Amino acid sequence: MTFSADVAGLYRFLAQQEAKVIAGAMSGLHDATDRLLADSRNEAPLKTGTLRMTAGKRVKNENGHIYGEVFYSATEEAGGVRFNYALRVHEMGEYKNPTTPGTRPKFLSRPLRTNERLYQRFVNDAIRRALR
Repeated sequence: MTFSADVAGLYRFLAQQEAKVIAGAMSGLHDATDRLLADSRNEAPLKTGTLRMTAGKRVKNENGHIYGEVFYSATEEAGGVRFNYALRVHEMGEYKNPTTPGTRPKFLSRPLRTNERLYQRFVNDAIRRALR
């Protein structure tokens, strides 16, 4: 006795579901990174505005690995040497006495930790919507 099954339809269905999950994850990551960018900009130092103006975000799908990032890329020069001002302000405590209320060091990592579940919910909800 021989048994055979045509699973081509199943493979097509699974491929469609995979595409929906990826599209949903991308959409949710865009929502999450938009929110993190806004949250972190509100806390970033505002002395000259340069730091906030260099903030950005990107969401990528590279071979099925989906990720989102928020970044700050301000650089400055001191003594003829260029350095990453954004990193210095965020990590090294160069920003001790804010002149603008509500701004603080760790302006990116603090909202990420505080709102991590919210950002995850953005992604989860978008995937659920995509699978409907």
